[in-house]
Amino acid sequence: MEPHPTTTSPRTGWHGVRCTSLDDMRTQNIRFWQQAGGAQIRQAAWELVVETWKAQKRDLNELRFSRLAPAVREA
Repeated sequence: MEPHPTTTSPRTGWHGVRCTSLDDMRTQNIRFWQQAGGAQIRQAAWELVVETWKAQKRDLNELRFSRLAPAVREA
């Protein structure tokens, strides 16, 4: 895998890698997410949820925690 030449991109923090096979792509993907750390993984997952919600033309306010949720009783 060779680093892709850097170009001006509207997405800061992105990088490209030239892969010669699907195994190379898989290896690079695993390496990327392992280096990203938990906080970035959760942020990316949440962004995916929001984008999916928008694509389904659903109300984004439904994603907010409901204050009307029933109280949890202590046993």
